[in-house]
Amino acid sequence: MKETWALLLAYDGALFRGWQKQPGVSTVQGAVEDAVRALLGKRYAVHGASRTDAGVHALGQVASLQSGRSPDFALLQLPQGVRLLRAARAHSSFHARSSAIAKRYRYELRSFLPASADWERARAALRGLDGLQQLPGLSSPSKDRKPAPPLASWVLDDGGALEVCARAFRKHEVRNLAGHLGAVALGLAAPESLRELSQRSRPWMGARAPAGGLTLLEVVYPPELDPFR
Repeated sequence: MKETWALLLAYDGALFRGWQKQPGVSTVQGAVEDAVRALLGKRYAVHGASRTDAGVHALGQVASLQSGRSPDFALLQLPQGVRLLRAARAHSSFHARSSAIAKRYRYELRSFLPASADWERARAALRGLDGLQQLPGLSSPSKDRKPAPPLASWVLDDGGALEVCARAFRKHEVRNLAGHLGAVALGLAAPESLRELSQRSRPWMGARAPAGGLTLLEVVYPPELDPFR
Protein backbone atom coordinates (compact mmCIF):
# COMPACT_ATOMS: atom_id res chain seq x y z
CA MET A 1 0.00 0.00 0.00
CA LYS A 2 1.36 3.40 -0.94
CA GLU A 3 2.07 6.02 1.71
CA THR A 4 2.15 9.78 1.23
CA TRP A 5 5.24 11.68 2.34
CA ALA A 6 5.85 15.40 2.78
CA LEU A 7 9.24 17.08 2.45
CA LEU A 8 10.05 20.54 3.80
CA LEU A 9 12.76 22.08 1.61
CA ALA A 10 14.99 25.14 1.43
CA TYR A 11 17.00 26.14 -1.62
CA ASP A 12 19.13 28.79 -3.24
CA GLY A 13 17.19 29.72 -6.35
CA ALA A 14 20.22 31.30 -8.01
CA LEU A 15 21.52 27.79 -8.75
CA PHE A 16 18.38 26.55 -10.53
CA ARG A 17 16.03 27.41 -13.38
CA GLY A 18 13.07 27.40 -11.05
CA TRP A 19 11.14 24.61 -9.34
CA GLN A 20 9.35 22.97 -12.26
CA LYS A 21 11.16 20.22 -14.13
CA GLN A 22 12.26 21.16 -17.65
CA PRO A 23 14.30 19.16 -20.15
CA GLY A 24 17.97 20.05 -20.38
CA VAL A 25 18.13 22.50 -17.46
CA SER A 26 18.75 22.22 -13.72
CA THR A 27 15.56 22.60 -11.66
CA VAL A 28 14.74 21.93 -8.01
CA GLN A 29 11.97 19.46 -8.81
CA GLY A 30 14.30 17.54 -11.09
CA ALA A 31 17.04 17.50 -8.45
CA VAL A 32 14.69 16.19 -5.76
CA GLU A 33 13.24 13.51 -8.05
CA ASP A 34 16.77 12.39 -8.99
CA ALA A 35 17.72 12.16 -5.31
CA VAL A 36 14.59 10.15 -4.47
CA ARG A 37 15.32 7.79 -7.37
CA ALA A 38 18.86 7.26 -6.08
CA LEU A 39 17.50 6.51 -2.61
CA LEU A 40 14.62 4.22 -3.61
CA GLY A 41 15.81 2.80 -6.92
CA LYS A 42 12.74 4.06 -8.75
CA ARG A 43 11.57 7.44 -10.03
CA TYR A 44 8.61 8.94 -8.19
CA ALA A 45 6.70 12.11 -9.09
CA VAL A 46 7.45 14.85 -6.57
CA HIS A 47 4.87 17.67 -6.41
CA GLY A 48 5.78 21.12 -5.10
CA ALA A 49 3.46 23.55 -3.34
CA SER A 50 4.82 26.51 -5.30
CA ARG A 51 6.27 26.56 -8.81
CA THR A 52 8.90 29.18 -7.97
CA ASP A 53 10.51 30.99 -10.90
CA ALA A 54 14.17 30.82 -11.87
CA GLY A 55 16.23 32.66 -9.26
CA VAL A 56 13.56 32.63 -6.54
CA HIS A 57 14.65 31.17 -3.18
CA ALA A 58 12.76 29.06 -0.64
CA LEU A 59 12.98 28.54 3.09
CA GLY A 60 9.68 26.67 3.35
CA GLN A 61 8.85 24.89 0.10
CA VAL A 62 6.77 21.75 0.64
CA ALA A 63 6.84 18.76 -1.68
CA SER A 64 4.85 15.54 -1.59
CA LEU A 65 5.19 12.09 -3.10
CA GLN A 66 3.63 8.65 -2.78
CA SER A 67 5.72 5.54 -2.30
CA GLY A 68 5.09 1.90 -1.51
CA ARG A 69 8.19 1.91 0.68
CA SER A 70 9.09 3.64 3.96
CA PRO A 71 12.18 5.63 2.99
CA ASP A 72 14.82 6.90 5.39
CA PHE A 73 14.92 10.45 4.09
CA ALA A 74 17.89 11.21 6.33
CA LEU A 75 19.90 9.39 3.64
CA LEU A 76 18.58 11.57 0.81
CA GLN A 77 21.54 13.02 -1.11
CA LEU A 78 20.51 16.41 -2.48
CA PRO A 79 22.78 18.62 -4.61
CA GLN A 80 24.44 21.81 -3.45
CA GLY A 81 21.91 24.54 -2.86
CA VAL A 82 19.02 22.30 -1.74
CA ARG A 83 18.42 21.25 1.88
CA LEU A 84 15.89 18.86 3.36
CA LEU A 85 14.66 20.47 6.58
CA ARG A 86 12.10 17.86 7.57
CA ALA A 87 10.35 14.77 6.23
CA ALA A 88 7.08 13.39 7.58
CA ARG A 89 4.46 10.81 6.76
CA ALA A 90 1.30 12.64 5.62
CA HIS A 91 -2.40 11.91 5.38
CA SER A 92 -3.28 9.81 2.33
CA SER A 93 -5.20 12.74 0.80
CA PHE A 94 -2.38 15.26 1.30
CA HIS A 95 -1.00 17.00 -1.78
CA ALA A 96 1.63 19.72 -1.41
CA ARG A 97 -0.07 22.11 -3.83
CA SER A 98 -3.80 21.36 -3.78
CA SER A 99 -4.01 20.95 0.02
CA ALA A 100 -2.45 24.37 0.69
CA ILE A 101 -4.70 27.14 2.03
CA ALA A 102 -2.13 29.97 1.98
CA LYS A 103 1.43 30.88 1.11
CA ARG A 104 3.75 33.49 2.61
CA TYR A 105 6.54 35.22 0.70
CA ARG A 106 9.21 37.78 1.53
CA TYR A 107 10.66 40.28 -0.92
CA GLU A 108 13.79 42.24 0.02
CA LEU A 109 13.12 45.59 -1.64
CA ARG A 110 16.53 46.85 -0.56
CA SER A 111 18.06 44.27 -2.93
CA PHE A 112 17.34 46.64 -5.83
CA LEU A 113 16.48 49.97 -4.19
CA PRO A 114 18.83 52.61 -2.73
CA ALA A 115 18.90 53.65 0.93
CA SER A 116 16.93 56.78 0.03
CA ALA A 117 13.76 54.75 -0.67
CA ASP A 118 10.72 56.04 1.23
CA TRP A 119 9.11 53.00 2.87
CA GLU A 120 6.20 55.03 4.23
CA ARG A 121 5.14 55.89 0.69
CA ALA A 122 5.26 52.19 -0.14
CA ARG A 123 3.14 51.37 2.94
CA ALA A 124 0.58 53.95 1.84
CA ALA A 125 0.36 52.15 -1.52
CA LEU A 126 -0.14 48.79 0.19
CA ARG A 127 -2.89 50.19 2.40
CA GLY A 128 -4.73 51.02 -0.82
CA LEU A 129 -5.12 47.25 -1.43
CA ASP A 130 -6.89 46.67 1.89
CA GLY A 131 -10.50 45.63 1.47
CA LEU A 132 -10.26 44.68 -2.21
CA GLN A 133 -11.90 41.36 -3.10
CA GLN A 134 -9.45 40.44 -5.86
CA LEU A 135 -6.33 41.79 -7.56
CA PRO A 136 -6.74 40.96 -11.26
CA GLY A 137 -4.20 43.50 -12.52
CA LEU A 138 -1.18 42.35 -10.51
CA SER A 139 -0.35 39.13 -12.40
CA SER A 140 1.56 38.58 -15.65
CA PRO A 141 -0.02 36.82 -18.68
CA SER A 142 -0.61 33.16 -17.89
CA LYS A 143 -2.74 30.16 -18.79
CA ASP A 144 -4.35 30.59 -15.38
CA ARG A 145 -6.85 33.38 -16.00
CA LYS A 146 -8.24 33.44 -12.47
CA PRO A 147 -7.75 36.85 -10.81
CA ALA A 148 -5.40 36.95 -7.85
CA PRO A 149 -7.22 36.71 -4.51
CA PRO A 150 -6.76 39.52 -1.97
CA LEU A 151 -3.76 39.72 0.32
CA ALA A 152 -4.61 38.21 3.70
CA SER A 153 -1.84 40.26 5.31
CA TRP A 154 1.22 42.37 4.53
CA VAL A 155 4.10 43.86 6.51
CA LEU A 156 6.81 46.22 5.24
CA ASP A 157 9.52 46.96 7.78
CA ASP A 158 11.95 49.88 7.89
CA GLY A 159 14.64 47.75 6.28
CA GLY A 160 12.58 47.26 3.14
CA ALA A 161 11.59 43.66 3.83
CA LEU A 162 8.08 43.03 2.51
CA GLU A 163 6.13 39.97 3.69
CA VAL A 164 2.83 39.06 2.05
CA CYS A 165 0.40 36.23 2.68
CA ALA A 166 -2.55 35.15 0.55
CA ARG A 167 -4.65 32.11 -0.27
CA ALA A 168 -2.87 31.93 -3.63
CA PHE A 169 -0.58 33.98 -5.83
CA ARG A 170 -0.66 34.29 -9.61
CA LYS A 171 2.25 34.47 -12.05
CA HIS A 172 4.90 37.05 -11.06
CA GLU A 173 2.42 38.67 -8.66
CA VAL A 174 4.81 39.35 -5.78
CA ARG A 175 7.60 40.52 -8.10
CA ASN A 176 5.19 42.84 -9.93
CA LEU A 177 3.96 44.18 -6.61
CA ALA A 178 7.53 44.74 -5.42
CA GLY A 179 8.47 46.43 -8.68
CA HIS A 180 5.71 49.01 -8.40
CA LEU A 181 6.34 49.53 -4.69
CA GLY A 182 9.91 50.35 -5.67
CA ALA A 183 8.66 53.01 -8.07
CA VAL A 184 6.42 54.44 -5.36
CA ALA A 185 9.20 54.41 -2.76
CA LEU A 186 11.46 56.36 -5.13
CA GLY A 187 8.77 58.94 -5.89
CA LEU A 188 8.33 57.77 -9.48
CA ALA A 189 4.69 56.77 -8.97
CA ALA A 190 1.93 57.92 -6.64
CA PRO A 191 0.91 55.59 -3.78
CA GLU A 192 -2.70 55.48 -5.02
CA SER A 193 -1.57 54.18 -8.41
CA LEU A 194 -1.07 50.65 -7.03
CA ARG A 195 -4.76 50.27 -6.19
CA GLU A 196 -5.69 51.47 -9.68
CA LEU A 197 -3.28 49.07 -11.38
CA SER A 198 -4.42 46.14 -9.25
CA GLN A 199 -8.00 46.49 -10.49
CA ARG A 200 -7.28 46.54 -14.20
CA SER A 201 -8.56 43.65 -16.26
CA ARG A 202 -5.50 43.47 -18.50
CA PRO A 203 -2.29 41.74 -17.34
CA TRP A 204 0.51 43.60 -15.59
CA MET A 205 2.52 45.97 -17.76
CA GLY A 206 4.53 47.78 -15.08
CA ALA A 207 7.90 47.21 -13.43
CA ARG A 208 8.85 43.72 -12.25
CA ALA A 209 11.38 43.34 -9.47
CA PRO A 210 14.30 40.89 -9.92
CA ALA A 211 13.73 37.26 -8.96
CA GLY A 212 16.67 37.13 -6.55
CA GLY A 213 14.94 39.27 -3.92
CA LEU A 214 12.01 36.85 -3.50
CA THR A 215 11.82 33.97 -1.01
CA LEU A 216 9.01 31.50 -0.34
CA LEU A 217 8.81 31.46 3.48
CA GLU A 218 5.91 29.19 4.32
CA VAL A 219 3.09 27.07 2.93
CA VAL A 220 0.03 26.84 5.18
CA TYR A 221 -2.24 23.78 5.46
CA PRO A 222 -5.39 22.98 7.43
CA PRO A 223 -4.36 21.69 10.88
CA GLU A 224 -5.88 18.28 10.21
CA LEU A 225 -3.70 17.84 7.09
CA ASP A 226 -0.50 19.66 8.09
CA PRO A 227 2.20 16.95 8.19
CA PHE A 228 4.62 19.12 10.18
CA ARG A 229 2.37 20.06 13.10
